[in-house]
Amino acid sequence: MKHEDILIFTDLDGSLLNHNDFEFKEIKSFILNCLDKGIKIIPNSSKTKSEIEYFFHQLGKKLPYILENGAAIHNLNLLNNNFKLKENSIIFSRSIDQILEIFYTTVPLEFRKKSVFIKDMTKEKQMKILGLNDKYLPFALDREYSIPLIFEGSQKVIDEFSSFLKSLGLKLHEGGRVFNICDDCSKGFAMKCIVEKLKNQYSANPHTIVVGDSPNDISMLMQSDQPCVIPLPNRNNLINLKIKNILRAKKCAPKGWEEVIKSSLKKINMNLTG
Repeated sequence: MKHEDILIFTDLDGSLLNHNDFEFKEIKSFILNCLDKGIKIIPNSSKTKSEIEYFFHQLGKKLPYILENGAAIHNLNLLNNNFKLKENSIIFSRSIDQILEIFYTTVPLEFRKKSVFIKDMTKEKQMKILGLNDKYLPFALDREYSIPLIFEGSQKVIDEFSSFLKSLGLKLHEGGRVFNICDDCSKGFAMKCIVEKLKNQYSANPHTIVVGDSPNDISMLMQSDQPCVIPLPNRNNLINLKIKNILRAKKCAPKGWEEVIKSSLKKINMNLTG
């Protein structure tokens, strides 16, 4: 297998980026080494375009990426120069305005009263819930396709709310910090779209490594050749996830990311250093 055949689809917050301060300096050289070898790294995140592009600024590299829980894919030309798509992107989702209109006109009051949108909170509360400072907060709020919220209800009510949204063609995604109301798309569907295009249009044979930490990562973990889970601080996350050959990091992000990628590559007889 060649390095160019390897696709790493990775969540960011809590998986590649530290859960508390969103740093990744400790593994930056390892990430760049992977990229220099030809390995493709594709962030697949609930983050916004602004947040992911800021991550690229910190990394010093642009990458193909999937944003807002599978709502859109951008920079596809960086994955394969032969992709001929408008603006090198694929959009799967309706706009946030369309989703909000459905929510306000169709969702029963009993669910709406329990939904506290992050966009409607004070700046101080937004920063506390999202774990962001004043500099990064505007990037996180610059959303095109998803609505982050706190849902104040039991698990039973959450399940009922999720089922009702599903009947409207919407989804309730649970991330590491908040829920998101999104269109009927997912990280896994966007990932599958990329992999099938590479296989069917360009006769590629990609080997997929997926790294995640939260329930909204399950859809992409389920279809990975090598699924990897990163532990969250003081939380038993995804412990009931039963997937064949799953790798679980011992360390939290960002070191846990390097740990599982090295282990994944070693399993296919590749060794990389930082």
